[in-house]
Amino acid sequence: MKLILLSIFVVCASTVSFLPTALAQTNVQNAYVSSVDQDLAIKSIVLVPTTDNVGGIYSRPIEEQLRTLLNQDKQWSLTEFPKGVNVKSETLDENPADVQKILQGAKSEAALSTKLIRGPRGISITMTLFIGREGFPLLQESLMDYQGFDTSDIKTQVTKLFENIKNRMPFRATIMSRRGQQVTLNLGSNYGLKTDSRVSVVQIIKVNRHPKLKFMISTEKEVLGRVKLFKVEPYLSFGYIELEKEPGVIAVGSKVMPDEFVKYSTPITTPSGKVLADVTTRPDKDVAFGEDPQEWRPEPPPQYGLVEILAGFSSYTQNAKLNTPGSISSDANFAPNIMVRGELWINPEWFVGVSLRQSVFSLDNDLAGSSPGKLNMSMGQYSISGGYNFLLSNDFFGPKLRVSAGYQDTNFNIDDSSPTSFTSNKYGGLMVSLGGLFPLSEETPIELGGQLNLFLSPKMSESPSSGGSTDSTINTFSFFGNYRLKPKFKIHAELLFENYSSDYSSSADRSSVSHKMTTLMGGVQYLF
Repeated sequence: MKLILLSIFVVCASTVSFLPTALAQTNVQNAYVSSVDQDLAIKSIVLVPTTDNVGGIYSRPIEEQLRTLLNQDKQWSLTEFPKGVNVKSETLDENPADVQKILQGAKSEAALSTKLIRGPRGISITMTLFIGREGFPLLQESLMDYQGFDTSDIKTQVTKLFENIKNRMPFRATIMSRRGQQVTLNLGSNYGLKTDSRVSVVQIIKVNRHPKLKFMISTEKEVLGRVKLFKVEPYLSFGYIELEKEPGVIAVGSKVMPDEFVKYSTPITTPSGKVLADVTTRPDKDVAFGEDPQEWRPEPPPQYGLVEILAGFSSYTQNAKLNTPGSISSDANFAPNIMVRGELWINPEWFVGVSLRQSVFSLDNDLAGSSPGKLNMSMGQYSISGGYNFLLSNDFFGPKLRVSAGYQDTNFNIDDSSPTSFTSNKYGGLMVSLGGLFPLSEETPIELGGQLNLFLSPKMSESPSSGGSTDSTINTFSFFGNYRLKPKFKIHAELLFENYSSDYSSSADRSSVSHKMTTLMGGVQYLF
C-alpha cells in the first residue's frame, strides 16, 4: 500500500513540474502576431541588380560589396535574384507590383536596391529597402554629390549606407528560441550588448508611411515584456524573461529593442521646484535673448526673379572711312555707363528678361575743316528676350547653361558737324544668346559665367544719310562674376566686348564705319 501511494505522489509531482513549460509552449504557439509585425520579419533578402549611368563601372563593385555584407550578416540570409523576372531596377519605388514579383519569385521577405548616378557635382547613391506584401519601400538612405571617384571609396560609402539602413530598422533583433523563461537572441556584443543588459520585447502594430513616397516615418509598438541577458557572444545572446505582459506572449520571432531612452539636459527650475519651460519666464532672459526675443526662421530663397543695377566705364573707338578726303578716327577712354537689368522666372527653366543701358561722352572732330571741334555723343541700348535654363543639377542656383532669343537695339547719336564727319547710327536685330553660370563650390560664394550674343541679319540706319545701302555685323560677348553677400543680394562684375560695323555700297560717300566698345561694370543684384 505504501509503495502504491509513493508511486502516485511521484507521478503527480512530475506532472505539476511539467505544466508551466507545457503551458508556456502552448501559449507561445497561440500568441497573436499583427500582420504588420509579420511583414517586418526578415529571414532572407534578395539583392536587386545595381545600376549606374557610367556603363557598369561602379555597379559591379557595389554589388560585390553588398553581397559580401549580406553573406556576413548573421540576421539576414541572401537569396538569388529570380530568373525570368524582367523589371526596371531604377523605378522600383514607383512600381510596387514589380517589387512583389521579385519577392514572390525569390521567395524572400525583403529586397535591397541600389542605384548610382554620376553628375557634374559628384556621385549620388540611393539605397532602398523594400519589404512587405504591398511592395512599398520601407527605408531609404542617400549620399548626394560625393566628390570621391575611387572604387574603394565608393565601397566604403555603400557600406555606411547599408549600416544606416540596418540601424534604422524599427527593431534590432528577434527571439530565436524560448524554453520556459530562457530565450535566445540573434544580437550580441558586436552590436553593443553586454552581460546584465536589459532589452525590451515589442510587437510592431502599425507603420506610419509618407503619404506619397510610402517610406516609413515612424512606427507604433506594443511592449510585450523585458529580458535580462546573462550570457553575450559576438552574434548571440542568452537571457531570461523578467517581465511579460501575458504568459507565453513572448515567442519565437518576437522583436527585440535595446532599452534606449531619450536624455534631456537638466532643466532650469524656480526655488519652489517648478520647471521653467518658457524661455521668456527665465530670470536671465534679457541677457540670453534680449529685450524682445523673436523666433528665428530661415529666410525663404528667391523664387520670382532679379533686378540688377550696374555702373562703369567704357573704352570707345569709332572709325569712319570716307571716300574723300580719307579716314577719320576718334576715341573716348573713360566713357561712363549705367545699366539696369531685370529678369522674371516663369519656372525653374523658363525666364524673360529686359535691359536698359545709357552712356554719354565726347569725341574729337579730326576731319579737316569741319566744326565744331568737339562732338557730344550718346549711346543708348535696350533689349528684351526670353530663354530656357538647362539645369546641370537639381539645384536652381547650381550650375546651368542658358539659351535665349530676343531683340536688341543700339543707338549711337552724335552732334551734327559741317562738313559731316561722323553720323548717328542705329543698329538693331534679332539676337540669339548662349551662356552659362557655374558656382565654384557650395562653400565658396562665388559664381563665374559668360554669354555670347549672335545677331541674325542686323540692320543699320543712319542720320544724316551717306547714301547707298549697308551690310552690317554685330559681335558682342561678356564675362562676369557674382559674389553672394546674402541669399537675396549679390555683387556683380562684368567685362563686355562689343563691335558694330557697316560696309557701304559704292554709291555712298563713305565706305565703312565701325564702333568698338570695351566696358567694365560692377553693381548689385537683388533676387526676390
